[in-house]
Amino acid sequence: MTVATAVVARRLLAGILVLVGATSCTTTTGGGGTAGAIPTPRTTADLALPLDAYDLPAADREVVDKARFLMLADCTRKFGVELKTHPIPARPRHKNADYLDWQADLQVEKYGYAGPPEQLMESAGYTGYSVSDEQMVVLRGRRRTFHGKALPPGGCTGRTEALLDQGSLELLGGKAAQLGEEQALFMLADDAAQDAYTDRRIRDAERVWSDCMLDAGFDYPDPVAAAGDPRWGDNAATDQFPKPRGTRAEIATAGADEECRMDTNYYGVRQAAYRDSQHRIILKNQARLDRIKIINQAQIKNARKFLAGELAVAW
Repeated sequence: MTVATAVVARRLLAGILVLVGATSCTTTTGGGGTAGAIPTPRTTADLALPLDAYDLPAADREVVDKARFLMLADCTRKFGVELKTHPIPARPRHKNADYLDWQADLQVEKYGYAGPPEQLMESAGYTGYSVSDEQMVVLRGRRRTFHGKALPPGGCTGRTEALLDQGSLELLGGKAAQLGEEQALFMLADDAAQDAYTDRRIRDAERVWSDCMLDAGFDYPDPVAAAGDPRWGDNAATDQFPKPRGTRAEIATAGADEECRMDTNYYGVRQAAYRDSQHRIILKNQARLDRIKIINQAQIKNARKFLAGELAVAW
């Protein structure tokens, strides 16, 4: 057996051990497959998690964001303090990429852990704009009038959200949506992430990944240690002194790291842990999540009508 073959054999055996340890007991769950089963994500299209069912797809989220900004701009224009967009440095990514520690889309074998340079964009899933003190008064409705004109209840923000939420009252059982109620989805996702982090399967996957890296000539206990290597990683104590990025050493490490994540199915184990954690969150918050889904569906419907000139607005 050659050295290369032995390395591959150890990686395969390690991956099998993770799968066996994680799938010794399985139960069927709704909307997310089988609890305990380990997926094998290979592209961003494979990064789905259960809470996605209560959110909007990325394309629809951008439609709502565009309509929301245009409404706010229109309202603030009436009071002489119109909001203006400005480009933002961004690199749009799948919303679950950070949860799964996904770096397969960052071309780390070319750029290292930082990935390709960010680009200035008008929108990266949300619209960039700055807000002055006067604009904040109008947006939040902190006064009854502004420059002699009556502000809508809740300011331009309150009025905009009311327009986007139109038609949801009956579906919500007569209890109107609260301002930004749908944003609670992201807090619930973060709660699930904290729970998932303690999942023993992730610790097992990190050990298997570490063995793979050692075979490749790199000694790290887990992926966080590799990405945060003091030679290129920043932290609170050193981020004021930028490190050289994209060095040969970083690229070699990041490339081996990504290969080991794929070879040992590190991403799949993380996805299983987060999936199961999100299922538990859903069971505890079903009624709340049902409201969020109704609000999101109302917002995309009204956003499309507004952008098509079919939704009358008044400030």
